[in-house]
Amino acid sequence: MDSWAESDISYPSLNADTPNKAEPPAEMQAAGFAPTYMDKAGNLVIGDPLTAQHVNFILCDLYRKYKDALARIAELEGGQ
Repeated sequence: MDSWAESDISYPSLNADTPNKAEPPAEMQAAGFAPTYMDKAGNLVIGDPLTAQHVNFILCDLYRKYKDALARIAELEGGQ
């Protein structure tokens, strides 16, 4: 496998089309996904929702960067 979610697809829904990819908000990118945990008082704290759109965006971006890195390496090695 050398790519993930390269196609932009929208799924028809009640209020608007739902895209298959969505960039996570900047604050989520900076801190990562907040986990679900029990706080010191024993209360359940629900973490961030992990949406398919965020996962698809992240994996697509990583695969694109991976392929770019491989191309750069090949160029540096003289195309071998």
